Amino acid sequence: MLTRPAYLGWALAHYGKVPFDLASSGMPTLRQSELGAASLDDPDGWEILQGAIAKHNAVTRSEAIGALGASHGLWLAYTSMIDAGDDVLVEDPAYEPLCHAARAAGGNVVRFDRGPDVNYALDPERVRAAMTPRTKVVAISNLHNPSGARASDDAMREVAKVVADRGGYLFVDEVYAPFDDLVDEAGIFHGSARRLAPNVVATASLTKAYGLGPQRIGWVLGPPKVIDAAMDAIVASVGVLPIAWMHRSALALSHVGALSARSRSLLGKKRERVARWMREQENLTWSAPPAGLFGFATIRRSAADLRPMIERGIEAHGVIVAPGSFFGVPNGFRLAWSLPEEQLDEALLRLGNVLATATS
Repeated sequence: MLTRPAYLGWALAHYGKVPFDLASSGMPTLRQSELGAASLDDPDGWEILQGAIAKHNAVTRSEAIGALGASHGLWLAYTSMIDAGDDVLVEDPAYEPLCHAARAAGGNVVRFDRGPDVNYALDPERVRAAMTPRTKVVAISNLHNPSGARASDDAMREVAKVVADRGGYLFVDEVYAPFDDLVDEAGIFHGSARRLAPNVVATASLTKAYGLGPQRIGWVLGPPKVIDAAMDAIVASVGVLPIAWMHRSALALSHVGALSARSRSLLGKKRERVARWMREQENLTWSAPPAGLFGFATIRRSAADLRPMIERGIEAHGVIVAPGSFFGVPNGFRLAWSLPEEQLDEALLRLGNVLATATS
């Protein structure tokens, strides 16, 4: 039975509803109307969209399929890669749906460490040591959610090789991967992990890097066998995706160059300001990511779950961060800097007041 992941339920209840939002981890929302009107009548909408997705990611059409956002892509990928009883090796800490969707698809979740002792790097030796005889998929996020750390191409190639020797896949949730370079002048993203090995499957969308969350423009990239299975999953669950969505998605992809310029402008120097604030916090350590729009902080010498404190901070101080308990690290929190630049300093001041209650 499908259930709502705890993190997504909490996020739906709070994100976008707190005056000083240091939790939402995507660019500010852009209205569909700002992209202009799409022609919605062409019956070849699916082919148009598939071509746009393939071009954007520099892959062939047989390696790409549209999805209703990266969350839908995650489900399509898992149902296309694993059978009941297969083991799915998931990074720890992790974005909760990486585990939740694997279990819902019939997989057994096994964890491997991607922790602060290696600054959240992807270590192929740790993956190899955690493999089981039934490992079918190794699942990671890149940029790593919640730390913002980037997995190197060499590490991903090595992990893909390790799991390929068992006939499996490396799955990469790369919804944050475009930061900070985004796309080239032709609107092409050249950084997908799909290019690294034949057995890499990736999902992404225009939500986090470009602010088009409500439009649900996502995709799955992978070998044709996986893409064909994902198409079967779409047909079995909804028959066909809406043609109006197809045309609007293709229109958005045609404007991704301009969307990139918008995102770069909105990023500004906010990460540097957060880094300065973090250096002033004697009781915090953090992941200090060089790219993206979020990082992960933990309270030194404390194992306490910060979620109750964070929820009190929402009510008393009007500021929110993402509780680390949803990622498997109760004494930490993910801090994002997607809010308007003029709100950032006040938001950090308020967060400092909240944290004082945990460290006093």
